[in-house]
Amino acid sequence: MATANSHMSLLLLFALVALTPSTFASQNLSLNLHQLLQLLGFPPGLIPDPVESFSISLAGLLPPTVNFTIHFEEPCYVQYVIPNYFAPVFTGQITFGKISGMIGHKDQFSSGEWIDMYDVTVVGEDLLFEYATTNLTYNRAYFEEVKTCTYGPLLADHPNQLISQLPMISAE
Repeated sequence: MATANSHMSLLLLFALVALTPSTFASQNLSLNLHQLLQLLGFPPGLIPDPVESFSISLAGLLPPTVNFTIHFEEPCYVQYVIPNYFAPVFTGQITFGKISGMIGHKDQFSSGEWIDMYDVTVVGEDLLFEYATTNLTYNRAYFEEVKTCTYGPLLADHPNQLISQLPMISAE
């Protein structure tokens, strides 16, 4: 059963969606996007900076669901527990404690393979990440700090993996 705290967060989310433009200017973006993540039960660093723009739109009321589109200036790479790739356009749906239907996000596993991530679910103090081929659980503390995208040609610890050789992902 949902708590009063989650109901208040959802009420604040709806107020945010209703009272603000659907696309946020980059100068206010990092604060607003990361606050939105926190309102929905996620750590603020789940999405890296800098984000060029983002938009949200109400997708449903029961459960309250918001579609999101995040635009990065170019492909974004960031090191959390494992290397992460965000396409220039990253989309999905978010409701309290769950991000689903993600398009434009991959993680690199120890095999060197980049695997699509589809869902993230809050499970107590952990986050459950659902991929095309497996599921992983990490403590949310790994994602409290907002990281910065890397746009260079090589990933740390993967000197033979050229970023330019990754497939481009379309959010369509």
